[in-house]
Amino acid sequence: MSNNKPPMLQASLKQFWDGLDDHAWIKDLNGVYVQCNAAVEKAWQKPLSSIIGKTDYEIFDRDLADKFLITDNIALTTGKQHIVEECARANSDGQEIWLETIKSPVVDEDGTIIGVSGMTRNVTRRKQVENQLALAAKIFHNSNEGMMITDVRGNIMDVNPAFSQITGFELSEVIGRNPRMLQSGLHKTDFYRAMWDNLDNEHQWKGEFINRRKDGSLYPQLTTITKVFDNDHQLMNFICVFEDVSVQKAHEEKLEKLAFFDHLTELPNRATLLNTMNEQIIHARTAKQMFATLFLDIDHFKHINDSFGHQSGDQILTELARRLRTQLGRQDHIARIGGDEFVILITDIVSAVEATAIVERIFSLFSQNFDLLPNESLRISTSIGIAMYPNDGLDAESLLKNADTAMYLAKNNGRNGYAFYTPELTDVALSHVRMQSALYNALEHDQFHLVYQPQYSLSDHSLKGFEALLRWNHPELGFVSPAQFIPIAERTGLIQPIGYWVLTSACQQAKLWLDEGRKFGKIAVNVSAVQLRQRNFINKLTQILLNTGCPASRIEIEITEGFLIENKDQAIHDLQLLQKLGVTVALDDFGTGFSSLSYLKGLPLNKLKIDRSFINDVPDDNESNSIVNAIIAMAQTLSLEVIAEGIEHAEQLKHLKNNGCDSGQGYFLGKPLSVEDASKLIAE
Repeated sequence: MSNNKPPMLQASLKQFWDGLDDHAWIKDLNGVYVQCNAAVEKAWQKPLSSIIGKTDYEIFDRDLADKFLITDNIALTTGKQHIVEECARANSDGQEIWLETIKSPVVDEDGTIIGVSGMTRNVTRRKQVENQLALAAKIFHNSNEGMMITDVRGNIMDVNPAFSQITGFELSEVIGRNPRMLQSGLHKTDFYRAMWDNLDNEHQWKGEFINRRKDGSLYPQLTTITKVFDNDHQLMNFICVFEDVSVQKAHEEKLEKLAFFDHLTELPNRATLLNTMNEQIIHARTAKQMFATLFLDIDHFKHINDSFGHQSGDQILTELARRLRTQLGRQDHIARIGGDEFVILITDIVSAVEATAIVERIFSLFSQNFDLLPNESLRISTSIGIAMYPNDGLDAESLLKNADTAMYLAKNNGRNGYAFYTPELTDVALSHVRMQSALYNALEHDQFHLVYQPQYSLSDHSLKGFEALLRWNHPELGFVSPAQFIPIAERTGLIQPIGYWVLTSACQQAKLWLDEGRKFGKIAVNVSAVQLRQRNFINKLTQILLNTGCPASRIEIEITEGFLIENKDQAIHDLQLLQKLGVTVALDDFGTGFSSLSYLKGLPLNKLKIDRSFINDVPDDNESNSIVNAIIAMAQTLSLEVIAEGIEHAEQLKHLKNNGCDSGQGYFLGKPLSVEDASKLIAE
């Protein structure tokens, strides 16, 4: 500046210069500071005398001085104002501040550059605002949630990409429009009025509603709408943030369906059924009405799964559920409560007779075959138990339990039928439960034992062998008949370990007798069809023979016709393996099933055993005589040995012997013996 300027003017400029909060300074072309204001002294914490006449290299470290010199040269060489890029520094309190420096060339009256001036200002607040805006913009454009900004009148000002992705509307299609364009029409005016009232009072509303996309499809939307105010608390905008919760809703519905419905048939499950029954009980009690609880169980369903596979079983269950839906009335209820068990509530009835009529209609659903993929077709049957409210139970669990009990009566009566509950059935059911529980402990506590009933040749009364018979002496129940516990063991699966215990015990006894030099022939063991159907039966029998050292030729396996009928091809295969092993195979209870010459032809059997029901009436009943004679002749034609069981008196023995029966057993010939008594018999 010129020294010719009036002193008063210089004083005014200095006051102006020092009154600035911004740092202001001037350097000559050599980088020497010639002027600075008070703000520079304060910021650099140096007196004016330590700044004027010094260069940056004398004031700051080399790196910082180099940066200052570079930006000085830009302004000097370009002859234009230059804004130095913002930089962050820490103030005396350790807080980050942002500074911005504007450097300009200083020229004299001739336009010659004689130096460079600088002014540095604190732009921390502006930088913070810009950073916040940049972050908000980043969030706005990259958020997975839809965002919409409107003016105070609710007209759309901006939307983010997620908005377009969810609604199908691009920004250009919604600018200036009201968001009501998205309304589905499913919400009433009261819904939106309540939303606006909440916004007025709380300045924010959160909730869920259904909106409509551009393509017309509906979607559930979880939404937050917020009012935005300026510094004077004047409303500026509305911001709406929302997300499409269609997937979440679908998952919730799926979980709810899994919790309350059977995943295979899509019928209500047990939990839902119990709720429905409780509601029906309340209604029936109030209206003084009755209703029927039907417990439906498919006959021999396990055999279907074992023979055709669980996929085929699922096909049958699905098809049965479909048929039941079409047959039952709208006021009735159906549920699948597990496996092949269905429960049906018949509500619109005034008597048990009406329930019976509906049951007959249900049976008609089984008159048509059930088609299985790829090319199989099965005819199946069902057993149904019926419990009536209020006579057979006043709560859901009692009605279900009693209908289940009645269903087992229907099965015991020959299956493919129905039975009503009576109180006496509960006593039977409790007895079965107690016996089932006792069976679990019988093996562990050594409560089973075998007795041996001798089998004799009818021609010379020589000993042919023994049939091993299972006996159970319970410490409290006493002697339990096999007729009582064997069916329970088969139904619960306990027949597997019990059956293998019998085989093992019989083989051990046979080996012991052989080691003692006793000639006993063979030991016959009755094997349950449930046990025979297990794919590993042959392997287990082989292992038992190896473990006990018993020759296979000393064991005879007695099978029933039921095992042969269910899957003849598989049965033939298994029987061939048994014979290859060296085990004799006898067909037990012959004559009570589907016996015929054509059926027996080709079966790998060694012996037929005539059922005692025919022997009982020989020789007094001509029909029984004819049946027995026909069986003997049939066996002789097929080169099979014949043995009669249940011979109780001399006339029976004489008739059988005269008609060519090979051997027999029964109380007339010999009662079942303990091991000790059987050993004495062999020794005689």
